[in-house]
Amino acid sequence: MSVIDSTALPGAPLDALRELARTEAELDDIRRHQVAEARRAGATWDQIGDALGTSRQGAWEYFAKRAQDRLAESAAANADLSEEEAMELAVEEMRAVRRERRTER
Repeated sequence: MSVIDSTALPGAPLDALRELARTEAELDDIRRHQVAEARRAGATWDQIGDALGTSRQGAWEYFAKRAQDRLAESAAANADLSEEEAMELAVEEMRAVRRERRTER
């Protein structure tokens, strides 16, 4: 199955690159959705990694990165919090990540 018809790309190289970047982002969203569906259906990270042509660890790290990025953004945006406030926020963020992971299974 071919997703991109290279003859349909814009003729200008920079425009073609922009279209490819947009398509990659769309494919990434579809891939993340399919991984979530596979997890909900009971697929293991070994099976997902195999389907994606990577290791279990590589697949898990790639799909866990979104949660890690969200935590890092939250930490940066809340640098002025007290230690207690930061701990409460961290606990809330981890609960959100766990809820998200449960829905991905």
